[in-house]
Amino acid sequence: MKRIAILVVVVLVMIFVTACGASAPAATQAPVSQPPSQPVATEPAAQPIATESSTGANSTEVMITLDDNTISASLTTFQVSVPYTFVITNAGTRAHNFNISQPVSIAGGLDAALQTALLAVPKSELNSGAKVTVPFIFPETASSTQFEFSCLITRHYDDGMQLAISVTK
Repeated sequence: MKRIAILVVVVLVMIFVTACGASAPAATQAPVSQPPSQPVATEPAAQPIATESSTGANSTEVMITLDDNTISASLTTFQVSVPYTFVITNAGTRAHNFNISQPVSIAGGLDAALQTALLAVPKSELNSGAKVTVPFIFPETASSTQFEFSCLITRHYDDGMQLAISVTK
């Protein structure tokens, strides 16, 4: 019995130390070929993954505004291997998520689009009035593929929260 109690204490201490050392997830990473040195965080619900780049002076800032039923962006044409910093603001009255994914019609549904998203910022980080900054580099595999900025919440997406983007080499 004493061994079990000691084991439980050790496991709890390890969990506590791990939790205290972890940072809050800013974005998530999809299973596309990504540079291995890039940080990865997971979204609690769907757990897609996204590529993050380090913010630098050479990064192009892209302003993205989420409103109820619309998405607008200061830039919609991107190049692979170029650092971007997405400044995402929720100007709506409802929480939203933000994704860079293939259109739902191509991905096969909302869940498939979320699971294969290049970048996913969860709803928990984009409550009404929230502002999130995410550094990002489009991978080589994104070139000449159809992508869009979207909120992949069922009614939000269906009501028009998607914006076509293009990615070139």
